[in-house]
Amino acid sequence: MMILGIDSSAVSAGAAIVKDGKLIAETYLNLGLTHSETLMTLIDTCLRNAGVCVSDIDAFAVAQGPGSFTGVRIGISAVKGLVFGTDKKVYGVSTLEGLAAGAMLEDFLICPVMDARCNQVYTAAFQYADGKLIRRMADCAIRLDAFYEYLRKQESRVLLLGDGAALTASFLEEKNDVRYSMYPEIFCRQHGSGVAFAAWLRYNNGEEGIDGDALLPSYLRLPQAERERIKGEKKQ
Repeated sequence: MMILGIDSSAVSAGAAIVKDGKLIAETYLNLGLTHSETLMTLIDTCLRNAGVCVSDIDAFAVAQGPGSFTGVRIGISAVKGLVFGTDKKVYGVSTLEGLAAGAMLEDFLICPVMDARCNQVYTAAFQYADGKLIRRMADCAIRLDAFYEYLRKQESRVLLLGDGAALTASFLEEKNDVRYSMYPEIFCRQHGSGVAFAAWLRYNNGEEGIDGDALLPSYLRLPQAERERIKGEKKQ
């Protein structure tokens, strides 16, 4: 089983190929460039480095959010284009799940964190055991103080990763009662490999993918423009 995973949900972007649970190729950029200009090149380079064609890929996986509204749409559109006219399945993977699948360390509560602005983060919680990534908290947008209240009740040491990890760690330092570790910066950002591994774990545990037409983004909250519109309507 060969899976191509794509993540363009944040500042970084990348593509990776996982074959039978083994990472065989990966491309990655963290330059803040527009993903519409770079993603297809990253995918093409990844395929060429692995010595395979798009037709050789058995299934596709993509980060479907949360994250940059534009970045998520770019990734989903790319996957829809790659499977168009075929019967190949796709896996829509939470960006947070993809981050956690890129770590997969036992004995930790794995908490991917993304900066959601306004003193909030996008986060979730997972544990890895017996070859499975077990979800302990659903994806959510949460205030840092509320997230702290959740973490302080956990028995396992917390592993923070994602572009909001440093922000969260800075907040927790002031509290001094949450045991946590930071994932190394080189692995901390969103990668296509995490998305591909998350899809592989699902496939290996019997989950089938979906048709490309059914793939939708998952933003967790409305775009700012929409929030401002609703706010304005309530004042009227």
